[in-house]
Amino acid sequence: MNYINCQNKLPPEILRKTIVFWCENSFQHVNSLLMAFKGSGAVLSSEFNEELKEIEKIFKSIFLEYSSSKTSLPSHPAILFKTNTRFIKLLERLKFEGASGYPLLAQSIYHYIFEQSYINAIFGVSVPQNQPLITFKFAPFYTNNCVYNQMYFWSIIGSMHPSLLLNNNDFALALNGYSRDFLKETVNGFNAVCYRLSTLQKGKKELAKNFENFCQLNNDFLSFLISAESGSARVFSSTVKPHLSDSFYRAARHMIGEHTLVSELCDGMAEMLK
Repeated sequence: MNYINCQNKLPPEILRKTIVFWCENSFQHVNSLLMAFKGSGAVLSSEFNEELKEIEKIFKSIFLEYSSSKTSLPSHPAILFKTNTRFIKLLERLKFEGASGYPLLAQSIYHYIFEQSYINAIFGVSVPQNQPLITFKFAPFYTNNCVYNQMYFWSIIGSMHPSLLLNNNDFALALNGYSRDFLKETVNGFNAVCYRLSTLQKGKKELAKNFENFCQLNNDFLSFLISAESGSARVFSSTVKPHLSDSFYRAARHMIGEHTLVSELCDGMAEMLK
């Protein structure tokens, strides 16, 4: 079983799609980080700035190559993992050497560290033991731990996304009471999944119950994101579409892409729990 989609087979088209998705996600992370530094007032040294731009350029080139290529794929595209590990190391430096005193910026950096580490984890890339990394060993007792670990990781990410959205002040001020309550419940719901998984006893039925809750949380949040991105009156306090920054729409579309991926993962993982 592979850790990309928890299936016994990994067709070339799924591998290609996965590489393309995470390369695009990665250069969006770099771009968002560069913009976040500008918006926060934090000083980004020329060394960090140049390194980030170089990493962004490499991720984009890999994205373009795998988006258009019809040739067979290597099982381990080395340049992707080398660049990704380089990005993780830079993020680890930035959280201490570039984000101190800027909590919102630090929150974004921690979030990116989690997601970039996930890329290495699903492809089984080995890293030094002393390097911080999310590992897929949360449930060594469970034979089908791919489902468990995907749920655990994406619940962590799902719990972070609402607060990252709320960092956009214009978006936060435009929300109606329902939306504010929904985002709080979403954070609490994903955190509750993480807690239940951390105390889970060996058993397929217990995992299946948590899985149903996890998928429902994800789909509800995905629906909310789509409504927010479209300016739906369901989300905002005024029936008039609010004037929000480009950074909000980029973030919303980025999250829609990720939670759409999770929805697809849920469809596949459901088969493993039958």
